[in-house]
Amino acid sequence: MWDEAFWAQAKSDWEMYAKLDETREPACHVLHYLQMATEKLGKAYLMARGTDVGDVQTSHQAFTQFLRLAARNGKVQRKLGMTAAQLRAHVRRLLPIAHAVEKLAPALAAGSVNAEYPWSTPQGAIVAPIRHSFALSRMLEGANGRNLLKLVEAVLENFFYIAS
Repeated sequence: MWDEAFWAQAKSDWEMYAKLDETREPACHVLHYLQMATEKLGKAYLMARGTDVGDVQTSHQAFTQFLRLAARNGKVQRKLGMTAAQLRAHVRRLLPIAHAVEKLAPALAAGSVNAEYPWSTPQGAIVAPIRHSFALSRMLEGANGRNLLKLVEAVLENFFYIAS
């Protein structure tokens, strides 16, 4: 049942992301919830497909791993109305943005741009996320960003069909 618990939390984080995005809250808060939702969705999917909970609990790279697996999932393909080749190409276009979302986790940011904690620049400036203009926000407004968000929403809404 770990997969169900991670899915439930991912869905809740996604709903908070959507509320914050809709009300145009600061990007660091919006992106923080997006990162958390996608990480937990990835973990839920991996566990539903047989990965041990211990193998995913400490990792922050489940989202791109999930997308690579989803690119070959016939149920995702049918849900999105794509051929197998179309889905693989679609996911390939989304991976750079997904990787940028994943890197928002402080553990992967390596003391650099993240949505949670201040960091220092190579020039020595200290930056608070609340004062940072995230390029990722603009990427999410583009076609590939919108497609990534649609895919996440579709999987969250149809998780038990897709992950089984």
